Formats: sequence, C-alpha cells, structure tokens
Amino acid sequence: MTEITVHRLLAGMAEDRGSTVAIVDDDRRMDYRGWQRASMHLAARLAAAGVGPGWVVGVMVNRTCALPVAFTAVSATGAMFLGLNPGWLPRERDRLFSRFRRRLMLLWKGMEPSGPIPHNAVIFGPEDLETPGLEPSNLPDVPADADFYLNATSGSTGLPKVAAITHAQLMANTSGACETLGLTGDDVLMSLFGVIGHPHELFMRGLWLGARTVLTPGVYPRQHLEAVSSEGVTFLMGLPPQLESFARLCGRDDARTGPLRIVEAGGMHINDRFLDAFHQGVGVAVTPVWGSTETSGVALVGDPGMTGLSRPVSGYSVLLRDENGIVEGDGRGELWVSGPGLASRYVGDRVLTAQLFRDGWYRSGDIFQRTGGRLHFMGRRGGMIKPAGLKLYPAEVELALLRHPSVRDVCVIGEEMGQRGETPVAYVVPGPGDTLSPQELRNFLADSLEDCKIPREFRFVHSLPRTSSGKLDRSKVGKSDVEPDYRGELLRLDVDLVRLICARAEIMEKLGGRFDPNWLEEQVSNAMGHNPGPVSDSGIREIIRLLDGILQKG
Repeated sequence: MTEITVHRLLAGMAEDRGSTVAIVDDDRRMDYRGWQRASMHLAARLAAAGVGPGWVVGVMVNRTCALPVAFTAVSATGAMFLGLNPGWLPRERDRLFSRFRRRLMLLWKGMEPSGPIPHNAVIFGPEDLETPGLEPSNLPDVPADADFYLNATSGSTGLPKVAAITHAQLMANTSGACETLGLTGDDVLMSLFGVIGHPHELFMRGLWLGARTVLTPGVYPRQHLEAVSSEGVTFLMGLPPQLESFARLCGRDDARTGPLRIVEAGGMHINDRFLDAFHQGVGVAVTPVWGSTETSGVALVGDPGMTGLSRPVSGYSVLLRDENGIVEGDGRGELWVSGPGLASRYVGDRVLTAQLFRDGWYRSGDIFQRTGGRLHFMGRRGGMIKPAGLKLYPAEVELALLRHPSVRDVCVIGEEMGQRGETPVAYVVPGPGDTLSPQELRNFLADSLEDCKIPREFRFVHSLPRTSSGKLDRSKVGKSDVEPDYRGELLRLDVDLVRLICARAEIMEKLGGRFDPNWLEEQVSNAMGHNPGPVSDSGIREIIRLLDGILQKG
C-alpha cells in the first residue's frame, strides 16, 4: 500500500470518500473531492509555469487548507516540495533555495517576501481553492520511489541540511505512525506545529486514513481550544509550550475539549511537571514522541503520561551504540534508526550522507539513556561537555533545572575556562517576577546531580534563541543577546494580576458577595500566549485597576 504517490492517494480518497469533509480551517471546509479539484487546478498553474520532474517548488504558505492543496499539487507535477520559512531573512532563504537550478516559488497571497517578487514565482489565493476551474494535461507518471519531499533541518546546531524523501518513504512513516498511535478514519486530527519543520504531519495522517484534519493559522490557546471544541478533535499534536498553554486554558470551568483522546508531544524536553500539569488541566495523558527530518517524522513513541520512549513506530528499528559497539540492556549511547521511512540522502552533500546513512541505518547524533527498557534523551553527540574528562550531556542538567518552580527555560553549554578546561554553564530564564541566585540553584541541584555536573556559572537572561519551529537554537546561545520580551512579560504580569483578583472575587462570593469572576477569567485566556485579545494591553490594565478599586470598596 505504501507504493503510491501523494497525489494518487488523494485521487483515490476523492473517488472513495468524495463528499467526506477532509480539511477545515478558519474560513473554509473542503471535502476530498473539493481538495482534489483545487489540487489539480493549482497543478495546472504550476505546469503552465514550466514546473515538472526535476524542479523544486519552494512553498510559502500558512497553516490553512492552502498547505495540503499546495503539497498535493506539487506532487502531481512530479516536482519536489520545499517549505520556505517566511521568517527567514532574504539572504538566508536565497542561500538555501538558490542551490537548486530549476526552481519556482509558490506563494500564498499576502505572504509574498519583502522586496521584488522573483520572476519565477506563482502567487495563489482563496479563489484557487474555492473556485478552481483549470484541469492539467499530460501530467507525468510519477514513480513512488521518486524524490518528492525536501525537508530542511531546523538548523539549531548549524547550517540547515536538506533531506530528500520519496513518496514511498513518506507513506511508510505516515502509515506506521497511524498504526502505532492507534489512529483511525473516525478520528479528527489537529496539529499545532508550524508549517516549517515537518509540514506533512499537519495533514498526511488524515489523508492516509480518509479522516478529517483541522488546520488553524491561529497561534493563541483560546483559538486552539475553540477549534478542538467546535470540530470534535480527537487527536492533538504540539510542542510542550503550546500544550502547556492549552492545558492552562482548559482548567476553566467552561472549557470543553469534547472527545479528545490522544495528545502527542515532541520536539523538546518532556518532563514530569509538564505531563502532570497537562493531565490535570485536560484530563488526557500526553504521549511523548521522537522523530527527525531524516526519519521522515515520528520514529519513536512513549507511553501516555510517562517520560521517555518505549517503542519504535511500526516498521522502524532502533539501537544504541557507543565507542565499544552496540549497547545491550541498560546503558547510554547514540541512537541509530532504520526503517522504510528513512530519507534517501542530503541534497548536494555526499560526504555527510556517507557519514550519517550507513547500511540502512541513520546515525541520529542524539544520545539516549536506556533504563528499564525506556529511552530518555540526554543531548546531542556534538553538544557533549567533558568537565574534568567526564561525559556530561546538557539535557540531564537542563531537565534537573526545569524541576525548579522558578525556572521557565534553560540551556546548558560547555565553555573553556582556563585551567579548568571545558565547564558547564547554564543560561537560565526565570519565571515572571521570580528572583533566583546561583547559590539557590546549586543547592537545588545538589540532591539530584553529581558535583561535576552542576554548572560552574549561572547566567540569567530574559529569553533564549529559538528556531522558527520552537526548538532551542544552541548555535546562538551565549553568542548574541536575545531581544528581551518585554511585551510578553507585561502580559504575563497581567495574567498574574487577574488571577489574584479572581481569587479575591471567589472569597467575596463565599462571604455573600455578588461579584462574578467569569469575565476576569476570560481576560486570562485573552492574555494567554501573549495575546491581548479584543482589548488592548493598556485597556486590560485599566479595566483591572478599575475592578480592583470596585472590589476593595465592596
């Protein structure tokens, strides 16, 4: 079944499930037949611009129905799909995209890059989705083993690499993930991931299953909750910070998550505090996952509500290797992965391809600790620190620090310090309004880490550099200042103020007062995730001051 291309899969679903709702965003609902028509219309436009096998189409689009339509349209032309990040500077985008000789940019209307539009660009908009009228002619016969999906790595550890993935490899990962996670055609799927990174995971599982996929360009928890509730979402995927904000909003009495049954979290550290908070707020246990660009997506899955990873995705195999060979039983080593979903190669980089893809295995560079059959991420091979000749992986220290209630974010790196040699240094982001000292953190870590693993220096910062997909950009930590997020700090303080007023209102209710705190809770959700909502930041603060005065008089 995996020997099929993306556009043929859509054509089959359009024939079998034509009137079934396939993709939904904030402005439209498309059934499988409508998706197929829009895809063929856009494929005709691309073909008219000269696009065909051997071409690379750089797509710049938001998280709406336009993304899967563009994806399947590029597939039908026999070209290769490459997601372009609208947040990249022009020189960064050109450095990546200009390596391809036959190339064209496909731009969603309103997302055109600054400066002159390249002459080899096609701009498409809502009319291409809602009133498609073109039919392509003489489309190529695309084999399933043709390179289709060019996925750029996040670049969090250096220059982005571009992995080439075939139709068959993409299908193998998609089908394996659906089987391992227990997804069915009755599920309603929604992902909070961005369109850069692994954009296929926003909609390919739904296409494979013939299910409904919910896409929303919204970035705020309130918008996510509304979509989950109104569409009856049963499966939700996101990064831990996104899911954490979602869970806080779900703690309200009037929040409704409907039939939500599976929540998948990946891409970042997952700790017990996050898992407990999400389960308490939503009532669903989070399932941790691990994947990479080179594995075509998720390759390892954990158990709901537990840290660590317990099994590979169906079709994949994993093992740990250290300098002595394969690590059997409990131990620590680098993760190697094999399976039908592995990428074929890095485009234009034969040396790195030969280094990391060996005899059907991919050398991930990620170090894991296996304990009791469960794999726990420890850090990157290149990020290992050697204090006093010992091996230290940053994730071990970072996870320990994140257990401190006043630590919001942290990154540990190694720095050369004279005769001491390489020494761990922690860059710590305190919680809003919290004050921390190096000695407090040293004392906190003393119960969980060996002395040599405790950072010699703690540097307190406003925020840490991150990539567009939300991953920590370790290549920039400590090398340049990150612009303080003063707007975000103000809004977080607003949330704290509103919570205090709500607590006072609840006490007044118990004493016979008549104040209703529900409106204030609405302002919490508006401010959540740096969102001022329909009221401006200054307006929220003025209202809070006014209500505080009324409450004090009451």
